[in-house]
Amino acid sequence: MYGEALKCFQSALNVYPDNPNLYYYVGVCAGYMSHAALDFDATGNYSKKQNYLKLAEESYLRAVAIDERLTTALYGLGILYIFELDESEKAIPYLERYLSIEKRSVDGMFVLARAYYSNYQFDKAVELYDKIIATTKSSEKKSEAEANKKVVLNASYGM
Repeated sequence: MYGEALKCFQSALNVYPDNPNLYYYVGVCAGYMSHAALDFDATGNYSKKQNYLKLAEESYLRAVAIDERLTTALYGLGILYIFELDESEKAIPYLERYLSIEKRSVDGMFVLARAYYSNYQFDKAVELYDKIIATTKSSEKKSEAEANKKVVLNASYGM
């Protein structure tokens, strides 16, 4: 039903064009719709998928332009840039802003650490994994952070 929800949120923007939450939800719906888009253009590329991803990006950016502290859109941009668009360097400033607001968000720390690692900022990634280990009460997340930290340290020492 994300397609129907997307249409509804886009219609709502005609009435409330400055509502950052509506842009955020357009972004969420477009992101989910990109997973269902399987059509090809003449060159064999996923044209509809890319259009949905571009819509998600533009929507999240618009939401953040209206409300620079909208944590849901900041986090959404981070996820989009890292896991969907493979542009992790773009995610870093949004995730850093997200964590400046949501200081104890372990999930946000994991995503930002991934972005740092992908951009060879190993010291920053290790620092975040240490913070996760010190912050979380979840033994599963603590183990995941320890394993990720080991991967980053091995990469930083060329192992």
